[in-house]
Amino acid sequence: MNKHKDPLKKLYKLFPDLKDQLTAILNHPLMPSEFEDAWKALIEKYNLHDINVMINLWAERKLWISAYWKEVFCARMTSTQRSESMNFVLKRGFVTERDNLHIFAKQVNNCVQARHEAENAEANASTGTRKTVTRYGFEAQVMDKYTRAVYSVFRERQYHSTAFRIKTSQDNPNNYLVHHYNQSKEFAWSRHEFQVLADEAEGRYECECKLWEHTGLFCHHVIAVFEHLRLDEIPSKYILQRYTKDAVTNPDKPQRLQDNNRGWDFN
Repeated sequence: MNKHKDPLKKLYKLFPDLKDQLTAILNHPLMPSEFEDAWKALIEKYNLHDINVMINLWAERKLWISAYWKEVFCARMTSTQRSESMNFVLKRGFVTERDNLHIFAKQVNNCVQARHEAENAEANASTGTRKTVTRYGFEAQVMDKYTRAVYSVFRERQYHSTAFRIKTSQDNPNNYLVHHYNQSKEFAWSRHEFQVLADEAEGRYECECKLWEHTGLFCHHVIAVFEHLRLDEIPSKYILQRYTKDAVTNPDKPQRLQDNNRGWDFN
């Protein structure tokens, strides 16, 4: 999106509501077919069929739209962040385009060291006293396991999960249909019911939005089902090592090995 920001700004001036509607489509956890329908409706609404920037965005959609990356583990990084985040970090405070190669190498090391120090500071901050928002057992569990920053993300999602309504599937009592109570009349795709599998006996919790598979953290839909079930404990395979308070206690252990418990084997 960053490389298209100038032509997009011109479109936003022509159509004041376009930015909010485009952002909604990009950020909503859609399935690929739903994203394509929503995109086509947007193009039709504003008659953008022949606009180069929209044509280019559509042609590149499978490279950056999250709907096409749901089953690829990216650890809370968006498709653009995966390629741009370290570039941004380096350019913001460590290197410039005029630096020689040996200066670049030195500054990269400084950047890595700074990141390690920030992670250690977060780990130390996570040892402070915290309180759960609810008395659900699963929230006490993630508060105890997660770092302060990751627990804050979980708690915010838990707060927003209360806006979702749940009904049990007639075909399978372990399947739940989850939808937002404030369904938009403007966007048909926002009325989608997300299917959540919650099998307590087998310890399986999956949502068709695939956010856990993509980031390793649960979505609003699964958390809403956790509360609906009054779940005591989340199976340990869903608590990734990389997000826990002891994730940096063994820096010599490869992160890939630390995350072997991601749970790909239970699908």
